[in-house]
Amino acid sequence: MNKNEFSNIQIPLNIDDSIDKGIERALREIKRKKHKKMKIIIGTIVACLVMILTFGIVNPALASSIPFIGSAFEAIEKNIIFPGDYSQYATSVNETVSDKDVKITLSDILCDGEGLYVTYIVESEKPFKYTSWGDSPLTMNQLLTKEAYNKVSFSDKELDNTGFAGLEGGFIDDKTFIGMERYYLNSLKTDIPDEFDFQVKLKSIGTGALKEGEKDQNFKGTWAFKVPVKVDKTISKNIDLNYEYNGFSLDSMLITPIQTIIKTTNPTNSSYGIIIVDDKNNELKNYSGKIDNNHQTSYFSSLDKDIKSVKIIIYRDKLIKKETIKHHDGSIETNYDNLGQEVLLERTVDIK
Repeated sequence: MNKNEFSNIQIPLNIDDSIDKGIERALREIKRKKHKKMKIIIGTIVACLVMILTFGIVNPALASSIPFIGSAFEAIEKNIIFPGDYSQYATSVNETVSDKDVKITLSDILCDGEGLYVTYIVESEKPFKYTSWGDSPLTMNQLLTKEAYNKVSFSDKELDNTGFAGLEGGFIDDKTFIGMERYYLNSLKTDIPDEFDFQVKLKSIGTGALKEGEKDQNFKGTWAFKVPVKVDKTISKNIDLNYEYNGFSLDSMLITPIQTIIKTTNPTNSSYGIIIVDDKNNELKNYSGKIDNNHQTSYFSSLDKDIKSVKIIIYRDKLIKKETIKHHDGSIETNYDNLGQEVLLERTVDIK
């Protein structure tokens, strides 16, 4: 996590569901002779590939010896917090740095003007220790990382990558992890140019201990990258809403193939619940939100391409205070009963 102020830390608006999903996520990549010879060679290659694909699945030891081929985005884009068609719009980079028996490849990069998405393939000569939860092997979807710095060429500020700790993705074997880091460019509070350089230096990677008494596994080293970025704003559609009601302002809605973003101005410096329902009566998943001086940004899943309108609802929970418990360590816990939701604003928006 970077050093942005704590007020900008993303907190899921529906915290109970998000915790459950997070755990679920934590539990869980010539002539005739020559023609004849060519056919034999091609047939041999195909047969070998079939053997690799067949036996590699059942034999993890064999699978671990096969280098990862293809787009990192393509391998993970459907199984992350913000699923989307990243690979369709990403730029291939494939720059590799090796240090301390760990090879890291910056595979792909994508910028839609709102977020910067970077994928890595991390390969270690030593097995990662904590790659599963319980009896299910290789299901954990997180690799912890620490950055010495991250920056872009058009700003002196550090990028905001609060939210998911480390890389989000998955282990394809006990020595290889494919994952993505996401940066929020709106935290820079400046216009995003069409092209810029992105720099990052990783100083530690590892896996987190799963049981009490165990220690995290960390590999320390230096893996530094500097890559050019081209912003693809054509994949984003920004709708100015400019609707005020009940002390709230619906400011804008940004639609991308990856996510849907709602920006509001609230009457107080507090987060309010927001719901988006499309014209097929499907409710978009609300992954996170952040508040900064009455300005709230809420992040949702992407819309289907054939959606023509959405309903936006701002609400707050009706809570009744119950007992207050003072614990031995001095902390205080207050319990509430939730009596439902109070709708504060409702607006239908045409997006076509």
